[in-house]
Amino acid sequence: MLFSVIWGYSTKEEDAHCFLQFTNSLTHETKYFSYPLHEMKIEKDPFVVHMGKNSLSAKKMVLDLKEESFEGKGELFFGSWQEIKKSKLRPNIMGPITYFPNECNHSITSMYHTVKGNLFLNGKNIFIENAKGYMEKDWGTSFPEKYVWVQANGETGDSIVFSYATVPVLGKSATGFFLVLHYKGEEFRFSSIEGAKGIEFQPRENGFFMEIQKRKERVQLECTAYHPVNLKSPHMGGMSSTIKESLDGELSLWLKKNNGEEIVFVSKRASMDIHYPIEGKFDK
Repeated sequence: MLFSVIWGYSTKEEDAHCFLQFTNSLTHETKYFSYPLHEMKIEKDPFVVHMGKNSLSAKKMVLDLKEESFEGKGELFFGSWQEIKKSKLRPNIMGPITYFPNECNHSITSMYHTVKGNLFLNGKNIFIENAKGYMEKDWGTSFPEKYVWVQANGETGDSIVFSYATVPVLGKSATGFFLVLHYKGEEFRFSSIEGAKGIEFQPRENGFFMEIQKRKERVQLECTAYHPVNLKSPHMGGMSSTIKESLDGELSLWLKKNNGEEIVFVSKRASMDIHYPIEGKFDK
C-alpha cells in the first residue's frame, strides 16, 4: 500500500484555513480535513508543525484523522533524510530562480528516507517496517497552468523525481523541467534551468514520454498513471481548484551515462500528477 499526506494552509481572506489531505492506494480515495487557521501552530527549534491533533517533524508524523466514513490514526517514524546536492546558486531544485518571486515554488526535502510505525486505517491495523518515504514542499499562489510530476522510490535507497511544467515568468509563459535520480549513491540531475535540453515531450492520456540530453548523458522516461483521484489544489491563493493524482503509476527510466554505462530504473509504485493536454507540444 502507498499513501500520501499533504500538509498545507491558505491565507486567502474568504477561506483562510489549514488542512491535511490523505490519499491511499488501498481504497483509491482521498480525504480532505480542514481546520481553522488558529489550530495550526509551528515550533521552530526543533521544527514541528501542529494541526488539530496531528503533528509533523523531521523525526516523525502523528495522524489523528476522523470523519463519518473515514478514520486514519498512526505514529510514523522517519529515518535520516537523503537530500539533493545544494550550493549558494542551487539552494534547491529550482536553482537560481529560487531567489525570484514565483507563482509556484518547489523544493525537495528528502529524496529517500525509511518509515516505520503503525497506521490504523478504517478498522485495519497496518504495521509499517522499513517502508520508503519521500518529502517535498510547494508554496505560492497557484500550481502551473499545465504540468506533469512523478516520483518513485526503489528498494535499496534509489529514488527519482521529475516535473515538466509551463509557468508564468515576468509576464510571459515559459516551459521547463527537472529530473533528479539517486542511484547507488550517485546523484544524476537534469534541469532546463541548468542547461539540460528537452529533446522530446509527448503528453499521453494518463501519461507521457520525455527524452532529455545533457552533454553526453541521455535520459528517456515513460510514465502511465492508474486509478487517479481528485485532489484539491491552489488557485490564486485559495484551495479552489482540483488536480488528478495517482499512487499506482508505472515508470520506466533509461539513462546513458557519460562513460557509456546504462542505468535502468523501473517502478510499478510511482506517484503521479498528470495535468497536461494531449495536444501539447514541447516548447523549444
